Amino acid sequence: MIDLSGMVFGSKAEPLYLQIVAAMRCRISEGSLRIGTRLPSSRALAHDLGVARSTVVTAYDQLVAEGFAESRQGAGIFVCDVAPIRPPEVPAKPIAAPPPPAPGMLLPGAPDPEVFPARPWARCVARVARMDPLSLCHQEDGFGDPELRKEIAAYAARWRGIECSAEQVLVTSGAREALELAMEFLVEGEDIALETPGFTPTQRFALSRGWKVRWLRAGPRGAERPRQMAKVTLLTPSHQFPLGGTLPVPQRQAFLKAAKESGGWIIEDDFDSEFRYGGQPVPAMAALDREGRCIYVGTFSKTFSHALRLGYAILPPVLVPQFRAQFIHPSAGAAVTAQRPLAEFMASGQYDRHIRRARRLYAERYAAAAEALAQWPETLGSFHRHNAGMQIAFHLKRPRKDAEICRRAAAEGYGVQPLSPHDPDGAAQGLLIGFCQSQAGELPGQLAGLRRFVEDGI
Repeated sequence: MIDLSGMVFGSKAEPLYLQIVAAMRCRISEGSLRIGTRLPSSRALAHDLGVARSTVVTAYDQLVAEGFAESRQGAGIFVCDVAPIRPPEVPAKPIAAPPPPAPGMLLPGAPDPEVFPARPWARCVARVARMDPLSLCHQEDGFGDPELRKEIAAYAARWRGIECSAEQVLVTSGAREALELAMEFLVEGEDIALETPGFTPTQRFALSRGWKVRWLRAGPRGAERPRQMAKVTLLTPSHQFPLGGTLPVPQRQAFLKAAKESGGWIIEDDFDSEFRYGGQPVPAMAALDREGRCIYVGTFSKTFSHALRLGYAILPPVLVPQFRAQFIHPSAGAAVTAQRPLAEFMASGQYDRHIRRARRLYAERYAAAAEALAQWPETLGSFHRHNAGMQIAFHLKRPRKDAEICRRAAAEGYGVQPLSPHDPDGAAQGLLIGFCQSQAGELPGQLAGLRRFVEDGI
């Protein structure tokens, strides 16, 4: 005999069927109703509890839906095998999380958030929200917002000398996604050439795919050209990462010619070429490409804001249909919300003005950092004055170890990064020193403090 009394309390505000469900859940979980037990018919239980039959039917339906019971055709409702459910434990008092660590002084490659044009950007976002709110949350084109792609094409022609159409522009969630998409699409299990020292995320990405990697040794004038071209070659020709050199135009032309002859491809990672402090930015490698062998990758993370997480790729016309077939859903993972406001911001001319202002400020800070580093004795190391970029690579004299120096400096609030992780052989020893987030007057003192760690780093 199954005792199901006491399951319904008319005084409760909770619906009667939920009271029945809760009581049966409890009895099944604790084992009072054993596995395989046939439950009373809905008519019989309704009579015993003094409720409408429809109330019991609804309760049984809920139990079956949750897996506590099963209905067998012509036989009735039976208890299922449910593991005992422990009562919820009293949650422990949450421990206050420590504040996130500060990014640190002299952090390389990081724009100054104080330089970001917050108020003009906010007005631009508000204007788009008023005039075209749907564009902030809906997008149909798999390559990204058409207005933003049009502005990127115009910007690439204006600043980088690349003649292209909006149809060739693919908006991505940062340059890293653009690089990985291009690599995945073009390598197809063959080989790839990467710079060393180089960008560690792309190095890890290639090695994790099991591709054969041909290493291109980079120096003060960019990467050396190999005797045999790989299927895909990834270069940072305008400002080699992380050393800072610029690949001469004859070398760029030689790479493009070799790619054409071998049927290979070149991916140009142009991450911060706007920040050149002597003369105008060097034209992009893609601007020299007449055979459609170069994919150009750019980003707004360095010039505008990391938080937007927007980058882009400019594809050769021959690759557009193939990439189109891959991107049925919008924008390859790029957030929709910022795309139309960024298009409006660029169209208004404010983006160009922001870059010119940032370049002027960073030029002052670069000069202050370079002048301070020039005072360091040669026994510590050396650096090349490239007058470009958002960091300076200081090459350490042996036997100093960059990782140990950076570890000790971090404890005192420095964000300087070691060079060695960017070299697969670990042979390069140096410090990547940022300057963009420091005022020009602060840099001599900050670098004097860093010098102490370098002098003790033997």
